[in-house]
Amino acid sequence: MAWRIGIDIGGTFTDLVALRPETGELRVHKTPSTPPNFTQGALTALAALIREVPPEQISALSHGTTAATNALLEGTGARTGLVTTQGFRDLLAIARQQRPSLYDLSARKPPPLVPRELRREAPERLRFDGSVERPLDREALKRELLHLKREGIEALAICFLHSYVNPAHERQTLALARALLPGVYITASCDLLPRFREYERLSTTVVNAYLGPLMSRYLEELGDGIAGLGVSASPQIMQSNGGLAPVAEARHQPAATVLSGPAAGAAAAAAVCAQAGIPRAISLDMGGTSTDVCLVEAGRLEGAPGREVGGYSVELPGVDVRCIGAGGGSLLWIDPGGVPRLGPGSAGADPGPVCYGRGGDQPTLTDCLAVLGRVGPEGLLGGEMPLEVEGARRAVAAAFAEPLNTSLERAAQGAVELAVAGIRGAIEGITVAEGRDPRDFALIAGGGAGPLLACEAAAELGIREVIVPPWPGSFSAWGLLTSDYRREWVRTRLLPAASESVALLEEEFSSLEQTARRWIAEMALTEVSWSLTRALTARYAGQDYELEIPAPGRRLDGAQLRGLVHAFHRAHERRYGYALPDSPVEFVDVMLVAVGKAPGKAQWRPPGAERQGRKPPAGSRRVFLSNEAGFVSCPVYRRADLVPGQVMLGPALLDQYDATTYLPPGYQARVDEAGNLRLTR
Repeated sequence: MAWRIGIDIGGTFTDLVALRPETGELRVHKTPSTPPNFTQGALTALAALIREVPPEQISALSHGTTAATNALLEGTGARTGLVTTQGFRDLLAIARQQRPSLYDLSARKPPPLVPRELRREAPERLRFDGSVERPLDREALKRELLHLKREGIEALAICFLHSYVNPAHERQTLALARALLPGVYITASCDLLPRFREYERLSTTVVNAYLGPLMSRYLEELGDGIAGLGVSASPQIMQSNGGLAPVAEARHQPAATVLSGPAAGAAAAAAVCAQAGIPRAISLDMGGTSTDVCLVEAGRLEGAPGREVGGYSVELPGVDVRCIGAGGGSLLWIDPGGVPRLGPGSAGADPGPVCYGRGGDQPTLTDCLAVLGRVGPEGLLGGEMPLEVEGARRAVAAAFAEPLNTSLERAAQGAVELAVAGIRGAIEGITVAEGRDPRDFALIAGGGAGPLLACEAAAELGIREVIVPPWPGSFSAWGLLTSDYRREWVRTRLLPAASESVALLEEEFSSLEQTARRWIAEMALTEVSWSLTRALTARYAGQDYELEIPAPGRRLDGAQLRGLVHAFHRAHERRYGYALPDSPVEFVDVMLVAVGKAPGKAQWRPPGAERQGRKPPAGSRRVFLSNEAGFVSCPVYRRADLVPGQVMLGPALLDQYDATTYLPPGYQARVDEAGNLRLTR
């Protein structure tokens, strides 16, 4: 019988979930991540599994990676050159007029990924309609490419003005660059992102080239390591859009993996909603280094056409995940004004929090949770990783409590309040700030730290129910096993929403479908069932930004066109609070999404599904509840002992291999039929 594997690498822990779909048999492994060589942590987790599962029985392996994200944040990508239209090489530094910190005189932009001396100009110019104003000067271009060769570039980005309409000049440059620069990783914007908005297209193309050599080496090392363990299954890579892609595609579009890990957690949240019948939910995935939040509505993840990662624009499709630098390993510190702070710096996996006993000397949120008794000295991973609580107490006292002139417990509780405030701000950013009421949503708590703080965050926001899935500490790894394959194609085509545009739009859709079918054939995923879905982006004439509108049906006609216009008016009113039904509408982008459903997708399964009958608490632990209540002896339940229908009253702790759930006073926990914990006041 075949096993399906999901491996997610986080900043603190690497998680592996293995599932045998035919029987529901399950294996979960966590191991500390291994910076800077994160591949080693994944291979260590896989080697531990192979001691229990023969490698030849592993039929599929999905992987969520932070390699691309870390390279962007740390500036460790390739030495990259750029060829662009004459007069536009400084666009990469100028960017847009919008400024995230308009009145902050000390604000600093990240340096361009391509230094100015490696940004070269090609004498050429296309007009907005794709017609040629100035032909490409091949001899001048050759001199520029040879200059970049002498400079020792590892990667090259090609991005010309208006190439999304006419890619001829980029295609000529690509052919010449391949001939002159053997071994250099090359990205042309006409292949990666044929959309308008010149800065976003340029930035995305540069990011892709900058990450290409690093991701190619990373994926090669990972593939060799997996094969060296006797596993024949080729890894599938999670993308920012919440779908899997073969390794070849990840090598071609490494920029599409910059939110690989957070997208896997979002996919897990969507799976929880589908199985438990939850119409609207907020996913809270809080690990050791960061916290990710996103929305699930009607079983669908909220999408975003682009984002900034480390200050660099990446305009490829992705799940709308908001990330903050707050997790269990976030460092506590006091700023020059005497204000206590949490994060964004993290103790990471090495040395980790003080209580891990691996040489860390700066207190973290996890150390504060140990001081409060929410995690005990018996430690993590079913006792495999005991905690040094006394070391945590000394560190929190010296670096946090004493400078603030407060008690140890109050300082630790204050760190929890800082974390909850950060969570609240992130959730309000995707709800209140966009016209949604968080009280209309359930909160799904994932990650190793999420279930420890979820009830307090929900109380701050007025959310009535918290859902803790069966394996919250392996949330993203589970998401990998619930995900489909996914690939998007997009092409800008500015057209009025009028009958004369129907044939032109249908022509574009047909062209994209031919491209998609060729790609599907090249991927040769024979067991995958594919479907193609159309969409358009639209806006009112004169607007600057557009909204995505599904375009159902196999062929566009006049009636469908009118339906799309009505759908746009409704979407505009839902997003912005008003519609202008008498104003002209124009279509901007033609989009096609290919979704491939793999067999044997995972279903959530309770940790104690094989057990019968209820069991009493396994023990108790003293937990600090508040300044008034102090420490109180709380029952500790083993989650594997719980059965559907069982109810527990707070204060209580629910321990399991990969996480602990804290149930505050006034809350109750009920186990549903899928093994989720449903926490309510």
